[in-house]
Amino acid sequence: MFPTLALALLAPVADFSADAKKALKELEGDWVLVAQASSGKERDTTNDADRLRVTFAGAKFSLGKQLGDGEITALDPSTNPKIADFVMRRKPESGYVNEAIFKVEKGTLTVVVYLGEGKKRPAGFGVPEDSDTWRLTFERAK
Repeated sequence: MFPTLALALLAPVADFSADAKKALKELEGDWVLVAQASSGKERDTTNDADRLRVTFAGAKFSLGKQLGDGEITALDPSTNPKIADFVMRRKPESGYVNEAIFKVEKGTLTVVVYLGEGKKRPAGFGVPEDSDTWRLTFERAK
């Protein structure tokens, strides 16, 4: 049910700009899902007993044993909104690039990611109307 974010096991390590490396530093650490939205509906997850958690370490991230690991393969913080591409390491998603936008504001990370076939980068942070696009809102874990 939870969407996955991205990375490929054998993908080459991306060559990030200084600004992208700074943005990766800003993402580092643990984040806990507080809300999700897709198909025109939003859901608060703050009271869920087993909330999704993502841990970033450089360009790599983990969504836990159930969803697996991934990697950010491209990141451009100079755009508005900031863009990133993710690839999941676990099968069957392995090798598929998921296009996303993101922002970090006051301890909150918002990611809007397209998980469907092909490429279709989300354009904004509103509630996605289609079922292949997800807005995930995380708070930095305490």
